[in-house]
Amino acid sequence: MVRVAFIFEPLAPRFISYFLGQKLKEWREQGRISDFETKTKRLGKFHYKFTLDLDVTSAQAHRVLDDLLPDTTQRKEVN
Repeated sequence: MVRVAFIFEPLAPRFISYFLGQKLKEWREQGRISDFETKTKRLGKFHYKFTLDLDVTSAQAHRVLDDLLPDTTQRKEVN
């Protein structure tokens, strides 16, 4: 069974790019990003390099940063 997995390993970059592209298409349809480009390169056995090029507007970037960063405008005093 393990030998079969190694046979398909060189095809992994194509599958990775496909599934990554599907998720990014969802984000584009939801308006989270404007456009995208992905590249996946196999460096060696089980080693890959991913390149993502995302086009976002300032409003889209602001939305992402609001989701990722904690709210720093409200500070609570600790007694």
